[in-house]
Amino acid sequence: MTENVSESFNRLIWHDSKLRSLRILRKDELDEVLLDVELRGMPGQELTPMTIVLEDAVFFFSDIDLQGKRECSDDISSAKCQAKTDLMTRLQNERLKHSPDALAGYFHFSVYLIPPGGTVDIIASGFRLEGQAKESQGRQQPVGE
Repeated sequence: MTENVSESFNRLIWHDSKLRSLRILRKDELDEVLLDVELRGMPGQELTPMTIVLEDAVFFFSDIDLQGKRECSDDISSAKCQAKTDLMTRLQNERLKHSPDALAGYFHFSVYLIPPGGTVDIIASGFRLEGQAKESQGRQQPVGE
């Protein structure tokens, strides 16, 4: 991939997008975290249902106030991806101290919901976007869609 993982993720328009659900899925001996979102495109455009797949996830932390999330219409305040964070340093020093480069090549993906919604933090090796229309192929679509 010629484009940096962090730059690609950070370029998505997160503010006022919506986090609809999240799942952890084991696939080919690796864990993936799937975030079902409705992403904003350009200002004024409608929300587009997408799945953000965080690949080869090794850590998952979440502090979500479900009532707060509902009250704020599932809105995302911001999200970012970084190659080096305090959380990654702490994990390396405390949990992975016997494997010095265990997090080399991994990224910290953070999703912040509109307060008091909470946060989701995932350490993963990369991400990909999947259109949710793919998942519904073969199913009959309602008239008008």
